[in-house]
Parts: sequence; structure tokens; C-alpha cells
Amino acid sequence: MSRPTDVQHGNFDGERFHNQALFRGHGFLDFLKWKLFFGGTQWPAWIESEPQLVPEQRVTGNRLSVTFINHSTMLIQYQGINILTDPIWNHRASPLTILGPKRVRRPGVTLDDLPPIDLVLISHNHYDHLDIETLKSLAERCSPIVVTGRGNTPVLQQAGLGTIQELDWWESFRHRALDIVFTPTQHFSGRGLFDRQKSLWGGFVMASPAGHVYFSGDTGVGPHHAQLRERFKEFRVAFLPIGAYEPRWFMKSAHMNPAEAVEAHQLLNAKVSIGIHFGTFANLTDEGIEQPLKDLAEALVKAEVDPGRFVTLRFGETRNDL
Repeated sequence: MSRPTDVQHGNFDGERFHNQALFRGHGFLDFLKWKLFFGGTQWPAWIESEPQLVPEQRVTGNRLSVTFINHSTMLIQYQGINILTDPIWNHRASPLTILGPKRVRRPGVTLDDLPPIDLVLISHNHYDHLDIETLKSLAERCSPIVVTGRGNTPVLQQAGLGTIQELDWWESFRHRALDIVFTPTQHFSGRGLFDRQKSLWGGFVMASPAGHVYFSGDTGVGPHHAQLRERFKEFRVAFLPIGAYEPRWFMKSAHMNPAEAVEAHQLLNAKVSIGIHFGTFANLTDEGIEQPLKDLAEALVKAEVDPGRFVTLRFGETRNDL
């Protein structure tokens, strides 16, 4: 696979990748300022989730079935292909087992209940989106193809994955009946103090004549939503982040709040959007565990958007009527 230094990427300076728009990033000192001087809303220690049905093994034809597992992990079953986005079953979203954002509820589907996974889409290398232990389990079970942005292969190889397909923004990878297109977002990458923005972040379009499916990954507001509308016209379903947006001075450039997610839904011309990236890991954000759902409901009313057009799912809930 190509490494970042081999890529002729419009936003790559030979050392690091950059966003399309002006991006105000925050370094380690800002992170310490947030954690030391801004008190977030306390989350419950644990929430028992209702058991859900086991997903189908395959969904054929033009049917689309989507299951919310947790955080940004969706099981997307489309055109006979089983796809996982940013899979994480780990207890913490952290390089450490005793520190870092901690899970407050079980994943909505167990690893044992997953159907065979064909594709794994990794939006970027933050620990709550690229989890090595989960990927090791998937590699042992079904050896999926992993599709991701430039520069992520060295980390992903730690999981023993067989096939890793790196893409630049707007590059695509054909898998059977789907074109997987890697698309820009407004975010950043890094797993430590010295690798910030050395791998590429982005979202994915699963393009099909039967309707395009969009998975955003993490993003702030940027020009990419209008670009996606221009290129793809409309989306059958869009998965948009609605959590991890407080405090705004720290989060705004890289994480949309629910009101901004509603604006993105409208810009994308999505028939249905599904909120993700909420309610899973404590200490990842300052807003309360239920606040994204409340703020989303208020934003939909204010924007006069039918609440049936932008929904959230219970952990483990499946929608197959999209």
C-alpha cells in the first residue's frame, strides 16, 4: 500500500495531512486545560441494555439493513455485503486498560452474534474508532478487508489483518456491487503525542445504483457536506455523529453538535439520517449521556425537519425499512 510520503494529496505537505478549511486544532496543553478546569456532567457507571435480536446472516438484493451496535459502530448489510464501521467492543477507548474513556453499556450485538464481516471501514485512527483488540478478534473470525485512509496500515497491521486498502480522499475501492469512496471530513488524526495528522481521516460513501449510503466518521462543519451533495445528489441513509461536542471551545472544530448535524442532514439531501457517536463511553465529552438526544430533538423542531427523517436507534436495534 502507498505510504503518506508517496501520495500526491492536495492537503498533504510531505509531513502531515490537513483539512480543506481552516482548522483550529487543540494540543496537549488545551486537553489538560479542559480536563483540569472544566467539569463535565457525570455519567452513570453502568446501564443495562435490553436484549436485541441477532442480525441476519445476509441481506440480499437492494434491501438495506442497518444495526446500531455502539458509538460509531454500525453493521450495514447491503447488496449481499456485511460491513462494519469503526468497530469497538473494547472496555475502554484508550491505549491503557485502567485509564481513558470507559464503556457504560454493552455493545448492542456481541462479537459471537455478528454475521461474517466482509468489509471494515476505519474512518481515522483515534482509539474510539480504531481499536486493535476488536480488529484482532475480527481478523481471527472472518479476515475482513479493511478500508481506511492513507497512513493507517502500520497501526492496522498490529491486528494481524490480511488485506488493508488505503485510500486518499475521493479515491474508491470496488467490492462486488459496491463502490467504497473515501471522502473528506473536518477532523484530525493521532494516537500519541508525535503522530498528529500523519494519517488521513475521512468518511465513506457506499455507492450503489440502488441508493448511496454515507458514513461520516467524526467531523466538524466543513465544505465536504456540500461537495458530497454535488457529487452524489442524494443519500438513501446517512450516519452522522451527534455526540462528543462539549465544551464547544475545545470540540467545535472537530465535532458537530446535534444542530450542526441537522444542518448536515439537510445539506446532504439524505432521505434518512441516523445519529451515531453518543451514549457509549464516559469521560469522552462533557455533555450528559442523554443530552445529544434532547439537543437533537430540539434542533429538528427548530429546523422544521420531520423527526422521522433524522432518528437514533437503541443499542442493538436494526432498521430494515430504509
